[in-house]
Amino acid sequence: MKKKFLALLISASIVMVIGGCGNNSTESTPAPAEETEEAENSAAEESEEPEDAGEGEAYKISFICPNIGLSYWTDVKEGLDSAAADFGVTLDFVGPSKIDTQQQIQMMEAAIANKADGIIVASLDANAFIPVIDRAVEEGIPVICLDADSPDSKRSSFIGTENTVAGETLGNALIEAMNGEANVGIITGALDSENVNQRVDGVNNAFEGNDKMNILAVEAANTDLGQATQKAQSMLQTYPEMNAMLGTTSNDMIGAAQAIKEQGRTGEILLIGFDDLNQTLDLIRNGEIYGTIAQRPVNGGYLSVQYMVDLLNGEEIPERVDTGCVLVTKANVVT
Repeated sequence: MKKKFLALLISASIVMVIGGCGNNSTESTPAPAEETEEAENSAAEESEEPEDAGEGEAYKISFICPNIGLSYWTDVKEGLDSAAADFGVTLDFVGPSKIDTQQQIQMMEAAIANKADGIIVASLDANAFIPVIDRAVEEGIPVICLDADSPDSKRSSFIGTENTVAGETLGNALIEAMNGEANVGIITGALDSENVNQRVDGVNNAFEGNDKMNILAVEAANTDLGQATQKAQSMLQTYPEMNAMLGTTSNDMIGAAQAIKEQGRTGEILLIGFDDLNQTLDLIRNGEIYGTIAQRPVNGGYLSVQYMVDLLNGEEIPERVDTGCVLVTKANVVT
């Protein structure tokens, strides 16, 4: 297919981009084709046009999102929609308006009942999703996990950030920024979410053996901005010695920056977090947040559809695909 031909042309450059967070996947992965418009135009005459899936009948693929109200998943949807257009499939994007594992599972059960050809799901609670993923596969519907894995299920592949490695990158960046000595408060997502727990594990790995990097508390904010602000306020009051905060999901450090600003302490506590929301990047530019781990959600969305089409066409796909990430600070943020 044309998109696969182009993807191979740029795979080497993507390895360079994601080097900051490491790459333990079985396959280095390309960026989605919309990022390579110039290359596409130059190769168009030599490449085959993408074939419509299913001999003229579009595959029906469902993506079960954990939180459609979070802007991170808007970026994922951009990649999903782009790939759906490129590969000629019908995409159904559904999910609760806030994290609700049971509601998400019910939506996946509906996709099974509606005879989806394939299902892509972000399984924040890895164990809770095992029965429904396995049932889909047993009924002939392949499943790919995007962003959050359920490794003990019968899913075909995981596509997303290698979260433990990303957490180590986050922790090491904080160590460097604080010259190896800090009292740290961590704000994280839901405590039953494997992907964010892996990020915390990575931070602990980075801090291991350094008795001057002290974690004072780990509090869950469930990717909710209001909760993140409240958790940060509580930490500031409980731990006056705290001089750094670390977040593992997109709203964590935005909420912390708001709490610190309300207390008139901007600049006193170093903040470092996850995801490159526009607000986060603005706070990096003005110095309220030191840095963030930028994932590649558009790439992840695109690749999950591409590999699902491959799977449905009877092709083998890698068991794990690292979409990569990079540390963004004031030194390299786009102005």
